[in-house]
Amino acid sequence: MSDGQRDFLALNPYSIRDIDSVLLLQTDTSLILSGFTNDFWEKSADRNFDLGFVPLAEFGLGYSNLNDEIWTASLGMAINAKFGKKLSLYGDFIYGEERAPFYVQQFIDSTGVFPAYGKNQADAGYSYLFPTLRLAYTPVDFFQFELGFGKNHIGNGYRSFMLSEAAFNYPYLKIETDVWNIKYTNLYSAQDGTDPTQGNMLDFRPKYTSTHYLNWAISPRVNIGLFESIIWQANDTLSNRGFDPNYLNPIIFFRSVEFAQGSADNAILGFDISYKISKKVLAYSQFVLDEFLLSEFRDGDGWWANKWGFQLGLQWFDPFKLDMSWLRGEFNVARPFTYSHGSVLQNYAHYNQPLAHQLGANFYEGIAEIYLEHNRFFAEGMFMYAQYGRDPDSLNLGGDIFKSYANPSSIYGNTIGQGIKNEVFLNNLHLGIIINPKINLRASVNYLFRHWFNEEFGTQNEHVVGIKVSTALHNKQRTF
Repeated sequence: MSDGQRDFLALNPYSIRDIDSVLLLQTDTSLILSGFTNDFWEKSADRNFDLGFVPLAEFGLGYSNLNDEIWTASLGMAINAKFGKKLSLYGDFIYGEERAPFYVQQFIDSTGVFPAYGKNQADAGYSYLFPTLRLAYTPVDFFQFELGFGKNHIGNGYRSFMLSEAAFNYPYLKIETDVWNIKYTNLYSAQDGTDPTQGNMLDFRPKYTSTHYLNWAISPRVNIGLFESIIWQANDTLSNRGFDPNYLNPIIFFRSVEFAQGSADNAILGFDISYKISKKVLAYSQFVLDEFLLSEFRDGDGWWANKWGFQLGLQWFDPFKLDMSWLRGEFNVARPFTYSHGSVLQNYAHYNQPLAHQLGANFYEGIAEIYLEHNRFFAEGMFMYAQYGRDPDSLNLGGDIFKSYANPSSIYGNTIGQGIKNEVFLNNLHLGIIINPKINLRASVNYLFRHWFNEEFGTQNEHVVGIKVSTALHNKQRTF
């Protein structure tokens, strides 16, 4: 990260043309990919065509005091291809089977999907199929078109209130425009929604999102971003809309289109900013509005529909003068009912998981991360503490984004964390060695501790110890 260079690090996966300017990639997934991606592409910089394959694998054994023996076994392959300077292809495919820690297994049992990895494929047991594909075309220097089946993350933080990697992959078309000190992104995507009130969490129905993200590098130190997204269901009781062509307009504000259409689609607006305090220290923040009335906010009466989320974070690169090291501290908060909608199919979610923050809504959260690497040895730690509220069966207090907000239990007097009180403290520690940096093959010993308190069910403490050998490519998103 250079304090004299204007860069665009808030949207990833990064385009191939941006990789050379990224000295230290900032999200977990990108950090894992840094050596792998550079090795893949630097050798083909002067060729008209190049093709490369990298094997993917993860094998782990461990023990949980709540789930006895746990294990994971996955195999896959990644491919990169370049066709001249204008066309590139990336893809990977992973098949995995797993007996997970108890808290993850509870999530799979209740939703039918692995965190971030899609539907459980096994009738008895737990397995997943996880494909990713990105085809990018750059006709001229300031335009790139990308057709993909994957994920996108907006923001500099571990979490994102705009768009994160917490859910399963989805098909999308992304158009990036680079002009002057501005990167403008149009993202059109198709998701799958469910309505739990119908009794089948895996009865997926099509929905769509159309997103604009304008990132302006005001100076080498300051970046600001403007975000807007609209979500609508493909079918309702009145019509079969499919993909609404009104939302293909690349520059119009979605909310004005929605009003002109007389539509009840779900609109989300956001703003983010990052500031390079120094060459090695980055401060960042996000703020999103799902719905908001200034008069109600000023009154301070806890109106249910003042729905917003806020993030503040700080990342320090190379604090210990090692081969690679960084620290992060991050605070996140979201009001009740944020990301929910009157029609559950139009909530901001995909495949039974949020498209933004993994905890959904109605929470406070603090995160701390540390990563150290020297002479191929590495150590990393993740620490998370959260307080969040969940709904009793008979009430709608805004703790579940998969519940319609049509009948909130209280119009006024709503507070963050209301409902059934939950507390989670999680730490995840790894100590290991990088066996092959070119494919990010790592071996490590791991310890995970998760403390969960629920005021109805009491306290649950899970301790997990294990060993793992992995070419970890994707973040499994299990910090919850």
